[in-house]
Amino acid sequence: MNDSLPTTPRELIDALVSLDTTSAAGNRPAIDLLERVFDAAGAEIHRFDEDDPRNANLVVVFPATTEQASGSASEAAADEATRLFVDPEDPSRRGVLIAGHVDCVPVTGQSWTTDPFTPTERDGRLYGRGTADMKSYLAIAAALAPRFQEATRSVPVYVAATWEEETSCDGARRLVEQLESLDIRPAIALVGEPTSMRAVPAHKSMNSLRAEFRGIAAHSSLLPRGLNAIRYAAEFTAFFHREVIDDFRENGPRDEAFPVAWSTGGVNRIDGGNAVNTVPALAEVFLEFRALPEIDIREVVDRIQHRIDEIDAAMREAVPDDPADPAAARSVGASLEPLNLLYGLDGSPDGPAATAAVALGAERTEDKVTYGTEAGIYEHAGMQAVVVGPGDIAQAHGPDEFIDLDQIDRCEEFFTRLLAVVSA
Repeated sequence: MNDSLPTTPRELIDALVSLDTTSAAGNRPAIDLLERVFDAAGAEIHRFDEDDPRNANLVVVFPATTEQASGSASEAAADEATRLFVDPEDPSRRGVLIAGHVDCVPVTGQSWTTDPFTPTERDGRLYGRGTADMKSYLAIAAALAPRFQEATRSVPVYVAATWEEETSCDGARRLVEQLESLDIRPAIALVGEPTSMRAVPAHKSMNSLRAEFRGIAAHSSLLPRGLNAIRYAAEFTAFFHREVIDDFRENGPRDEAFPVAWSTGGVNRIDGGNAVNTVPALAEVFLEFRALPEIDIREVVDRIQHRIDEIDAAMREAVPDDPADPAAARSVGASLEPLNLLYGLDGSPDGPAATAAVALGAERTEDKVTYGTEAGIYEHAGMQAVVVGPGDIAQAHGPDEFIDLDQIDRCEEFFTRLLAVVSA
């Protein structure tokens, strides 16, 4: 490997963390580095640059190589790889995808003890933005690239690094399309969000939407000539909490494996009006819900849309005959815009993905998590997926983010075991 490149897990973690790949900056600096590292190892590389010059996806391929003779010791290893990483119902799905993102959340407004982009070790921890979420995972995989390349592999191994997981997960959605274009069909996706190396089998969906209510501005003393957008926004807010969120809590379904056993959500931001003596012409309502993976999120969105349509009709019916702003009167109404609909992950602690992760040294757990990841997207695309990675989610996103050094060692052992299993 090129001597100018970082080669060890620690060197690669330090190198990735030192790059500012926060949401506004984009992930391209990290993609550039990973591409060079994997290319130096001789891996097959596919890079997908977005129209937005800040972002790109990277797909690395270590294809399956020669078959082994019957009865050999390596045949037993190949049998284990087949058991873990070939879909018995669809053998065209084979191999494992090591999946992660290299964007990270901003540090703006946070009080850090040290520079967030200067990796700092103290007291058995490595501090820096992205150490836990989740640059360490991909850095460790990249450090083992020469060994994966040199191995005789009974099933393919893929590595993918995506963009904008922290804002939209659109990088993962694009990745699914890109894998299809390459005729890559992994059986298992190992998504490396920080779980303290536990094989987390399921998480809720995370869905955010924006509702807009367009009324007619007027001096508040001339109320009949205006139409109060906030009034209709308030009606919608009451509906959403009462008919959707309270219904989740009161009527289920429930799953006690989650920290909060039912689906949750709320209106978490409202913008509207510009003066206390002016009938507000516009109100925006931002809402989210986190549903158990068994819930069809489209049905929930359709239910919300139906109520928006009813309010839209009511607002149009309420337009005054002599509006203070005739132009605004022509655009009165309500509309709904889904901002991000992120699938939940609906795996089992004894399902194929979690079983594979545990076989590689991850800790088995029946716990499920309330935060969202890219894993649900990969599951929806036909892979079996599990969330397993070094670090603790409690350290992600906040000031002085860190990863315990022993988590780095455990993740390296995990990938070393993967190397042994796939080596025929």
